[in-house]
Amino acid sequence: MFLRNCWYAAAWDDEVSETPLGRTILGEPVVLFRTADGRPVALEDRCCHRSLPLSMGRVVGETLQCGYHGLRFDPGGQCVAVPGQSTVPPGARVRAFPLVERYGWV
Repeated sequence: MFLRNCWYAAAWDDEVSETPLGRTILGEPVVLFRTADGRPVALEDRCCHRSLPLSMGRVVGETLQCGYHGLRFDPGGQCVAVPGQSTVPPGARVRAFPLVERYGWV
């Protein structure tokens, strides 16, 4: 049993980079990464299409690209690009978590 709606340290600030970092927090898979401008982001570590861990993908500018089919997710968890399609299904998204970087922690 975990306390929900509380703040937890997810990583040291120097662990979070433009290389996706997978962690399990409160029993849930989370991926941490930095966007091109250095902002830290935390998303659910599961692509909404085939459930591949997004931590196996790569950061492309301000988005995280799934390593399986290339769907790209913005820092809010919304899918913003699908390779080979001009439209993105409106429900294609993953959960985004609030994140604060302070005192050497994320």
